[in-house]
Amino acid sequence: MQSLAAGLDRKFGAWLPPLFLLGLCVLAYGLWVPRMGWYWDDLPIGWIARTYGGEGLERYFSTVRPVWGLLYRLTTPILGVHPLAWQVFAIFWRWVSGVMLWWLLRLIWPRQADFAGWAAAIFVLYPGFSQQFISLVYTHFFIVLSGFLASLAFSLLALRAAEGRRCLAWGILAWALGLWNLLSLEYFFFLELLRPVFFWIALGQAEDRFWPRVKRALAAWLPYAAGLLGVIFWRTFFFQSALYQPVFTAQLKADPIGALLHLGGRIAEDAWLTGVLAWGNAFRLPLAEELTPNLMLIYWGVVAVGAGLCLGYAFLTRAAGERGHGGRWFAGALPVGVFALLIAGAPYWLTNLPLRLTFHFDRFNLSFMLGAALAGAGLLFLAPVPRWLRVLPLAAALGFSAGYQYQQAIVYIRDWNVQQRLFWQLAWRMPGVEPGTLFLSNELPVRHYSDNSLTAAFNWVFAPENTSQNLSYALFYPTVRLGADLPALEKGLPIRLDYLAATFQGNTSQAVAFYYNPPGCARVLDPFVERDNYTLPRYLREAMVLSGTGAILSEGRPELPEAIFGRQSEGSWCYYFEKADLARQLKDWQKVVELGELGFASGDYPNDPLERFPFIEAYAHTGDWARALEQSRLASRVAPVYEIVVCRLWERIAVEAPAGAGRDEAVRTIWSENRCDEPRQEPPAPEPNLEETP
Repeated sequence: MQSLAAGLDRKFGAWLPPLFLLGLCVLAYGLWVPRMGWYWDDLPIGWIARTYGGEGLERYFSTVRPVWGLLYRLTTPILGVHPLAWQVFAIFWRWVSGVMLWWLLRLIWPRQADFAGWAAAIFVLYPGFSQQFISLVYTHFFIVLSGFLASLAFSLLALRAAEGRRCLAWGILAWALGLWNLLSLEYFFFLELLRPVFFWIALGQAEDRFWPRVKRALAAWLPYAAGLLGVIFWRTFFFQSALYQPVFTAQLKADPIGALLHLGGRIAEDAWLTGVLAWGNAFRLPLAEELTPNLMLIYWGVVAVGAGLCLGYAFLTRAAGERGHGGRWFAGALPVGVFALLIAGAPYWLTNLPLRLTFHFDRFNLSFMLGAALAGAGLLFLAPVPRWLRVLPLAAALGFSAGYQYQQAIVYIRDWNVQQRLFWQLAWRMPGVEPGTLFLSNELPVRHYSDNSLTAAFNWVFAPENTSQNLSYALFYPTVRLGADLPALEKGLPIRLDYLAATFQGNTSQAVAFYYNPPGCARVLDPFVERDNYTLPRYLREAMVLSGTGAILSEGRPELPEAIFGRQSEGSWCYYFEKADLARQLKDWQKVVELGELGFASGDYPNDPLERFPFIEAYAHTGDWARALEQSRLASRVAPVYEIVVCRLWERIAVEAPAGAGRDEAVRTIWSENRCDEPRQEPPAPEPNLEETP
């Protein structure tokens, strides 16, 4: 077996690490690719690219990251509106970044082939970052990161060449890629300070004296340092990002000692968080209620296969691993990794942005991936132990890291499904909507979308042909927007939302409020009936005063591209409910009854008592008082909190339904059964779970 491993290593040695990294990437990120979609800023950027093209992308990025925006102008016309293609593309660039790191480490420490492979493996599966599946956005992050790592590698090649055409070519390429990183993103900005450190290490092969090495390393870094200083000057005096503003300088002026002490604490805390505590994500086992038995089985399969890939790679590279030390234990990477952790967070410390191990703040941890990989692998290679004592914990940690990313994939898929069903149901309920309409809703039960990202989806669905710079619609969560973009809960107030590529201008007098909490159907809120619906969040009940149905049109052609919104499943209970609620708005009572017959016979059923209300009202208006009473009792008996809402509905029925003895008797029955004359108090809000508060 040992001779077989040595033979394979000699024949495929140069290919084994890249293939190993590819296997890890596919295992961790690729299993559910066909069921993945677009998330968070994917939707706005994808919608802008589709609606406005390169000009819109230029406007979108012009005040934030204009150079980075040029990259989107190259990629979006090629991949278009195809989430599957973007998911594959994102995995490809995650893999490329790992290969670039492996190549860089092989250049820095030529004899440490084993270390380079394992550090790159940690890098591609780093459990402190969970947003790989936001594919359209993070593809471009990893393109920039790959370019930066390639820049470091090319600069080392130039340093080795010393002089001549090859040195000049490598140097120009390295400088250009390094400058591109500095101009594109702030995430990897201060990692440029690693370059002279790598130069110093590489020069140790020819120069043992400390200070001469330092001087040569700094001299070699001068062109790159000039680029760094030039970009800092440009950002300071000529380009002010509209996204983040530095606040540390003001703190330093106000309280120099306090600001520096706080900075020191942040640096140590964030280095510990991203370098050590991040591994807690990998070993957080899924709970039974989070995964079905089948998904749990797959999770353990991913962990086992991930560990198996690592053990197989360790076996195939056994000869190289044993040769790598040359009788001495490797300690060079640990201090470099710690240094990388101590400088990586400068953009966030300057702007006072917090680091977390949970969405969505874990995007900042991208800056720390390189340091975490070098420090983690360096620590394991520091100990004078047999190779298998390093390989076993590495294999276990990487297997569980792959399992962690699998868990994240399940959450993303569930969010994608919820988002798709929301827009199917809204399109059934609202065939058309007057331009200038503001949508208000509860905070939807999805982790990877915000009201800002879903605003793009509303315009995509309900105004697909609008290519002007005036947005037709905006979605606001009152919890986020009230007091800012939403000035107050009063009618007649102007609203303006700058969407960078376009602007929404509306008025609080033209708003539609809806509530969506699956498995219940999306429900356009009825302010008269639901003002005392205590199952709604208080903030939504308060915002409901702005809502009406006047902006909802009975005709229109919502656009739901299958690539984004999936294939609609007409024939479900929610389909009949949404169509019936639209017919109720139009007072087409016979159609509501017909849809009710189909819905109740479909085998599906209401998941919220208020989904029976259109049919109650229709039965009342068509004189079927027995069925109106039957459906009312089914609704009110779910919980006492629904009795008052049933009372409100029948208050309207008592006024609007055709007069007669049947109506009066039914109203008296409901009034008695639901104690409609008794005063009710809002039940106390549940106590917040402080342990889960971010």
